[in-house]
Amino acid sequence: MRARGFTLIEVVIALAIVALSVGALLGTVTSSASNIIYLKDKTLAEWVALNRLTEIRIGQQMPDKGKRTGNAEMGGMRWQWEEEVIELPVKGMFRVEVHARPTGEFVDDKHTVSKPTSQKDADTSAAGAELDKVAWTSTAIGVVGSSQSARRDAIAAPFAGNLQAAPNKPGGPPGAPKSPGLDR
Repeated sequence: MRARGFTLIEVVIALAIVALSVGALLGTVTSSASNIIYLKDKTLAEWVALNRLTEIRIGQQMPDKGKRTGNAEMGGMRWQWEEEVIELPVKGMFRVEVHARPTGEFVDDKHTVSKPTSQKDADTSAAGAELDKVAWTSTAIGVVGSSQSARRDAIAAPFAGNLQAAPNKPGGPPGAPKSPGLDR
């Protein structure tokens, strides 16, 4: 009997199939990695925009109408944001639109913070027409009112009562319902 092996054509066809399979697998892995990077950037840009919107809302002064830009650091990267404040038809109400995108500049955010944390690390500047063509990664939109309360003290009344005893345990407040089986 003669030993029979693979012919050269069979080996070449098998290698071609393996090469195509590996190529498809690498394409899938690369696409997945790109999607992960995009989603990370999209999430961080959303956080930068929401942080800027929150700073405007908790600030003591209303921002001026118009566009402004600034920078922030988050996730080891520098981010650029642009805010636009538009007055709404309702007096004292403003629409604030904040766009954010990565600048591509990496920063070391592992150092200890010696100042209050804030998204507004650099002075803001008026936005020009050159930023109208920029592709923003994320946008946050909110409404801010100009009315503020003069009250600066606590609104909640102080708590009164016995914090030590729970209502369903022996020794709880008088008149509290008792749980079955605890009155032995």
